[in-house]
Amino acid sequence: MADQNEEMEKILERLHSLENRLSRLESVQRITEVESFYKSEVQDEEVTRTTQEDTLNDEEKGLESRIGRFGLAWLGNIVLLFGITFLCQYMLNMGYKVSSFLVGYLVSASIFFLAYFIKKTNTHLAFIFKINAQVLLFYITVRLHFLTASPLITGKFVPIVLLLLLVAVQVFLSVSHKSQTFAAIAVLFSLATAILADSTNITLPVVLVTAAGVIFCYRRYNWEPLLIATMFLTYLSFFNWLFGNPLAGHTMEMITAHHFGVVYLLGLGTCFSILSLFRKKDSVSDDFLISVIIINGIIFTLLLLLMVLRFFSKDYVALFSALTVYALIFSIILHSKSDWKFASAFYALYGFMAMSIALFGIFGFPNVYLLLSVQSLLVVSMALWFKNRLIIVMNSILFLSILIIYLLSSKYVSSVNFSFAFMALISARIINWKSSRLQIKTDQIRNLYMIEGFIMMLIALLHAVPKQFVTFSWTMVALIYFIISLLLKNIKYRYMALGTMICSAFYLFIVDLARIEIIYRVLALLFLAAISIGISIYYNNRVKKAE
Repeated sequence: MADQNEEMEKILERLHSLENRLSRLESVQRITEVESFYKSEVQDEEVTRTTQEDTLNDEEKGLESRIGRFGLAWLGNIVLLFGITFLCQYMLNMGYKVSSFLVGYLVSASIFFLAYFIKKTNTHLAFIFKINAQVLLFYITVRLHFLTASPLITGKFVPIVLLLLLVAVQVFLSVSHKSQTFAAIAVLFSLATAILADSTNITLPVVLVTAAGVIFCYRRYNWEPLLIATMFLTYLSFFNWLFGNPLAGHTMEMITAHHFGVVYLLGLGTCFSILSLFRKKDSVSDDFLISVIIINGIIFTLLLLLMVLRFFSKDYVALFSALTVYALIFSIILHSKSDWKFASAFYALYGFMAMSIALFGIFGFPNVYLLLSVQSLLVVSMALWFKNRLIIVMNSILFLSILIIYLLSSKYVSSVNFSFAFMALISARIINWKSSRLQIKTDQIRNLYMIEGFIMMLIALLHAVPKQFVTFSWTMVALIYFIISLLLKNIKYRYMALGTMICSAFYLFIVDLARIEIIYRVLALLFLAAISIGISIYYNNRVKKAE
């Protein structure tokens, strides 16, 4: 019995231990399930929150939200601006002049205060409020004297001073906020003030100062859109002044006196030309500056031509001489300050173009062609100095154009003919001599000059020597070409010699044999035969030596 009791006690102890172990396992399983449930709920909440945030972001980025936030803000401010202006106009019509302006200024100040108050909670709306207040303030000040039949202030001096002060404040805001939008508003205010002033001594200086201020902003903040817009607007303002200020209500016709407006035009051209000095050496693309320089040159030239035709049609030599000196000096400065070849080439060529016009004014046709051909050699010399291939290319095109115009439209002058011939041949020789300095890898430009020199030498001799000696002179030139080819060891002069010999033969048989006396025919035939045979012997000996 005792043994049985002991066995029963052992069995009970084991059962008890098993129950404890099972209870512990169940408790652990229960905790895991709770944790799993809790984690799943947390994940569901996070997914829900993320989905809601994504939905909100999509809403904010959607068209509806953008219209609601930005579109309505602009619409509301525009409506507010018109409402206040109509209110002030109504009070002015009712005879409350002072009150209408006081209300306008008070509302402007209130909008400024409101913009300052909400700038931390609604930045975009605060920005629009500032623009609204600035425009309203400027408009109310304009109405003190301008755009009204019953001005509060009869003289326009005080309103103009107030408007210029508003422009100065606007410039300060644009610089302090580094805002291109505020700067654009300042430009519009400034040019509007210049037009409303309707006085050359105020209008043109304000336009010039506006251009200079925008150049400063571009230099400091790189505001490219503002620069382009200001360039067109300032030149448009000058055009408006030149045609009698029709924007101020006058009849559109050119003014009767220039009032030294050409000085301000030169100032505008200078302002936008100075941009070429601001080019960065590590600039990846120069397309913007190239566009500005070309557009500035085109608009400046068109306005200058209008002024010259109107006021300086008989006295433009001094003007274009000054422009020549300015452009060439500026090109030299660009060459010394920067390695950008386009700008220095552009202003050098512009200067030489102005020089051509000045020379025409001094000498007239056809004598001016003599100096134009010499000028071409001067351009080549400057290209060598600048190591600028673009100047050479453009000068070759201009030289050819001037030559064609001379041949088609002018009476032949021997000095001009020989000048074109010699200048073309000398230019070709210089280009070949300094081709490495110019980095010209092809002979196309030099060939063009040599062809021009070849043709002009024939034409020059044709019109300079007596008719019975034309063949003789051409043959002598062929001989000279041949000797030069031997001295310089240059095959192109031999080509010119052969071409000249062929032309001499044709001229001899087609013209001379039917026109000149028998003795001159004999001399021409014998001389041409001797030179031809002599050159033939040279080629024969050369071929044998080579073999």
